[in-house]
Parts: sequence; C-alpha cells; structure tokens
Amino acid sequence: MLRLKLNAPYEQVYVYIGLENPSTGQVLTIDAKVDTGAAVTIIPKSLLKDAGLPFLGECDFTMVDGSLLKTEAYMCRLSFSDEDTIDTPIYACDTDSGVALLGMDVLRLCNFSQRHEWDNEGHSVYFEMELISEELMLMV
Repeated sequence: MLRLKLNAPYEQVYVYIGLENPSTGQVLTIDAKVDTGAAVTIIPKSLLKDAGLPFLGECDFTMVDGSLLKTEAYMCRLSFSDEDTIDTPIYACDTDSGVALLGMDVLRLCNFSQRHEWDNEGHSVYFEMELISEELMLMV
C-alpha cells in the first residue's frame, strides 16, 4: 500500500512508481502525477531511454483537443511498493512537460482512500492507494 501525507492546499498528487523490466529485473523509479483524466499511463521518452523495457509497438491516441499523440508501447512490471505490482503496458512519448502520468489503465485496478486527522499540530490529510487483489482483478 502506498500512503502519502498531503499538505494543504493540495491539488495534484504525485507518487513514485517503479518500472521493472520483467526479463532482466532492472528497475527505474520515477515520479508520476496521478491523473484520472488520462486514459493510459504516459512516460516521457527521455525518462525511459536507459530502462531497457521490452518494446511492444507504436500506438496513436487522440487528445481532447483532437490532436494526435504518437506513442511507443513498452511492457513493464509497475509497482507502488514491494507488494503492489502489476504487469502492464505503458506508453512513451516526447513531451514538453517531462511529467509522467499515471492513467486510468492502472488506476482502475486500485483502491483509494483519503483520511483526515486532527491533533495538536493541526489538520493532516493522508492519501492511500493499493492495487486490488488478483482475485478481484479477475472479476473486473
């Protein structure tokens, strides 16, 4: 389970994700923005250049404004923690922002919770995220 303490005001949540080459075990850890508006997980090509992930092919996606986004698909074992891993394709593209987006292709397989705590130091907000169990994934 991934657990983050958020500082107010908070608008965007970033998480560290591991991208492991399933063949070699080589792991690349990157910071990704949790983006419920992104259909798929997108990684800037510049971050993936030394990851050695297996290449699956090229894909095109249509953006909200109608423009075409050309991507390359790679297979990886994505993880939030040692116990939360999933084998999934990810998509790499040239991007001006340099920000990785954790999209709904992965997020739909997660449980989320947000918890508020009050103590003498004030108000704290915790965001928790974990992959659902393999048994539940089979039913999705």
